[in-house]
Amino acid sequence: MCLLLFPVWGFSQMTEITAQLTENPGNLNAYVHEPFKKPNGNMPLVLVLHGCNQTAADIALGSGWNELADSLGFLVLYPEQKTTNNLFRCFNWFLKDDQEKDKGEMASIRQMMWYAIAHYPVDPSRVYIYGVSAGAAMSVNFMVCYPDKLKSGAILAGTAYKQVDQPMKSFAEMRQPTSFPEDVLRQRLYSQDSLYTGEFPQLIVVHGTGDKVVNYGNGEVLVKQWKTAFQIASETEQKVNTSPNSPVIIRKDFKDARNRSVIIFYTAEGWGHYLMIDPGPGPKQGGTVTKHALDGDFFSTYEIAKDWNLVP
Repeated sequence: MCLLLFPVWGFSQMTEITAQLTENPGNLNAYVHEPFKKPNGNMPLVLVLHGCNQTAADIALGSGWNELADSLGFLVLYPEQKTTNNLFRCFNWFLKDDQEKDKGEMASIRQMMWYAIAHYPVDPSRVYIYGVSAGAAMSVNFMVCYPDKLKSGAILAGTAYKQVDQPMKSFAEMRQPTSFPEDVLRQRLYSQDSLYTGEFPQLIVVHGTGDKVVNYGNGEVLVKQWKTAFQIASETEQKVNTSPNSPVIIRKDFKDARNRSVIIFYTAEGWGHYLMIDPGPGPKQGGTVTKHALDGDFFSTYEIAKDWNLVP
């Protein structure tokens, strides 16, 4: 069978694979970026989900994921929302069918992941997901629906799983989240499979205390929810930024009995609803300033890649 793959020039050589998906009930677009530097053996896979009023090309440009992939050798997969599904190109993280396993947009993203694993030299034990804003909330949905398929997820300005159970509540919860009790949060976490005994993926949260779109409290509720899936043995806290031009960034690690950081929470003091990047030629710099990404002298994409052991 001949596969027709369409390179999208201007997308840092991203190739559209939408037409190759055998299932796409959520009616999403899909793009992949193959690294310029091909690794020996199978490579990691990173799924990147954009925010509202963005495209796959926008998040690729702002975040710098493609450039990191070229230098470090991993595949990047970009699900993309259509305006026919959501006028503002938001992933429908708040709709019931898009919160459930094997339905709607969840099933489409799952199919994209399977396609990438089947058609590229991908290590299925090293699959990661990353999302910003609505893409972050959708990434949480995916982590809960398919916990055994992911190694880790990075959630930038997202929400807890099923924080919203109907669309009209989404804006209110984004601005002032309800801090549900632990037993409710845990029940939601295991609602896709109440008998699941495996591990949930590592969780990385990045959230600014000055975020006026998705209140910082949403990050706190998400961490509270994820802690119900682990036995936390210790917590550590450290300041991680060194630039005087960067906001104060505090990293908090929640570790299990094996001393693994199963949850990492980056708090950016005073930072708003923007992706934090650090444009420049340095080895730890990257990203491009856009209306959704600002220079904070802290390349959050690189830090996440380092936490995922993608950086040598």
